Amino acid sequence: MAEQGKILLVDDDPDFNMINRTILESDGYTVEEARDPESAWEKIQSWHPDLICLDVMMPTGTEGFHFAYRVRRDDTTKHIPIIMITAIHQHSDFRFSIEDGEFLPVDEFVEKPIKREILLARVKALIDSARPLQPRPADDRGIGLKK
Repeated sequence: MAEQGKILLVDDDPDFNMINRTILESDGYTVEEARDPESAWEKIQSWHPDLICLDVMMPTGTEGFHFAYRVRRDDTTKHIPIIMITAIHQHSDFRFSIEDGEFLPVDEFVEKPIKREILLARVKALIDSARPLQPRPADDRGIGLKK
């Protein structure tokens, strides 16, 4: 199976990472994990993922929000799609969605637990939309026929 893309899971919950790593790898993705924002930043710089799956609540609070801002403000990383996968609504009265614009600079916002088919669909859609279109070969007339 060809590699579908590289995904960085950023979550301090090892069970969440293990389950989602298994789901993503079984669908052809290459997966790395980070348990905190600093190690995630190092992995982004050295590994260059195609997508980040990011939790909000980590050991010292809502670090995921701050990490998303950091990714979006850096010219070398701002293009990487981010799916925020979180249980924050179970622990807070605040309600967040991707319509919150600059306040929540992510591409998708979903609640834990996320179903396998939803995770895979959203990951595929975001990775596909972030990839540049491949140029057609010079001898392709645009419908797959050769000149």
